[in-house]
Amino acid sequence: MSFRDNLQYLRATHAMTQEQLAMMVGVSRQSVTKWEAERAYPEMDKLLKLCQIFDCTLDELVTGDLTRAEPSAAAQAAAAAMRENAGGPPLDVCGYDEHMRAFATKIAAGVFSILLGVSLLIFVGTAAERFNPNLEALTLIPLFVGIGVGTALVLTASFQHAEFQRSHPYVQDFYTADDRRATQRSFVINLVAGIFLIFVGIVGASLTDGSGDFVEGIASGFMMALIAIAVWLIVHASILLSRVYVANYNEAREQAMAESDTWKYLRESDAAQLRGLYTDEQICELLGIPNASDAEIARARARLERRHRKSQLTSGLCGIIMIIATMVGVALLLVPQWHTAYFWMAWVVGGLLCGVASIFVSTFVKDDPTA
Repeated sequence: MSFRDNLQYLRATHAMTQEQLAMMVGVSRQSVTKWEAERAYPEMDKLLKLCQIFDCTLDELVTGDLTRAEPSAAAQAAAAAMRENAGGPPLDVCGYDEHMRAFATKIAAGVFSILLGVSLLIFVGTAAERFNPNLEALTLIPLFVGIGVGTALVLTASFQHAEFQRSHPYVQDFYTADDRRATQRSFVINLVAGIFLIFVGIVGASLTDGSGDFVEGIASGFMMALIAIAVWLIVHASILLSRVYVANYNEAREQAMAESDTWKYLRESDAAQLRGLYTDEQICELLGIPNASDAEIARARARLERRHRKSQLTSGLCGIIMIIATMVGVALLLVPQWHTAYFWMAWVVGGLLCGVASIFVSTFVKDDPTA
């Protein structure tokens, strides 16, 4: 007896639809369809989840013959409860919201730690230069500590997120319109607060020009600390905003393609070339649906073209920002009345603004033009 026959029988005897089973396992309905058509095979963690749902062993599910066995009362009761949850309002059955909140906190804290290290470098360096020049060699310690802590947080969060994506390639959208509106309001508040803090820090530092190296150094340290706080607010709020758009998360297959060598080549082509380089068969392969309809192929092709335009828009905005940052940095270095030892901050602020621009494009310019 094949795995396909066992799965079809178990799903039928437990009165489950493909969509309900897909939600319980954490995959798309198309994945269940492919399993039952023997066009694909589930990963080990999904097999174990199926064994848990149907109260059977792995050997029984894969190589045994479950079509002659009656489902146990416990399995039927558990399946009934799962069906009730699956048939009612969508639920966060895989801990997606908790994971994304933790991911947002760790990423934001990692970036904050690196920028705070720069701030402490300025504070300690300024104090050492004023009170004990022999300690200037120690000024790099806060920077290295900040970079170390920040890198550890970012890498840990990235690995955990990659593992979560591998374990849960598909998440049913359980957020309501009210959830999205509340998250959007929170994002706007944090964005405005972050921009305000950056503005206050820059204005405060500029007002101390000519007040002496010590005062200028302390002001620059406070400016960098305010920028660190602002970046934490913006990054944290941005990731929390992106989490409520579950459809973007579910497009992992297309995102993997977008990061491939093929897509790097396609980004250099225009939309007409993009339409010509991908055949319908290749689109079906990218979707993971061998018999995709013409409408599905058209939507996928439109998303590819949309991502191409998003990439161009992001690159253009970042190019403009960094050109302006370079002009400001050179002016702060060469123009006598504007000269400051912290002219390099122009590129730091430029990089942060590039990150904000990228987040804006990613969040508000949708991949699916029909969405």
